[in-house]
Amino acid sequence: MTRQEVIDLMRGSASAEEWEANIRTVKDAFDGYPDFWYEAIIASNIADEASIRFKGSAGINVTAMGSRPLELYGRPTSMPVLGKDDKVIGIYDQGLGDKRMECKSLEQMQGLYDSYAQGWALKLRWEISTTKETVIPTH
Repeated sequence: MTRQEVIDLMRGSASAEEWEANIRTVKDAFDGYPDFWYEAIIASNIADEASIRFKGSAGINVTAMGSRPLELYGRPTSMPVLGKDDKVIGIYDQGLGDKRMECKSLEQMQGLYDSYAQGWALKLRWEISTTKETVIPTH
């Protein structure tokens, strides 16, 4: 699917349902939004024009993923305070590169630390991973 084919497909949407179906078609073809989506569909006002035609919203869902270090020294004694989209990740290396483990409880964090302290890993570090989906309106 070319850029122009995507533009023509989206411009031809006659209803909110067809808009959504066309988005799925594009995302399937590109394994997600294509890198030109914002410029070709949002910034060019194709999304705004389509949403006016069918009195809907042409907003797009954006998934933001990130992480930040969690400074823990020694055996964890409490779970950190987390937002609803946050997860504690233990990153350990057993000599073959980093492996990641999501820790959903203090007991899991302590178990991972205890394994490290017993020599089952060369290093251990912690991070808080965030995945948040938001809808960005196009107008």
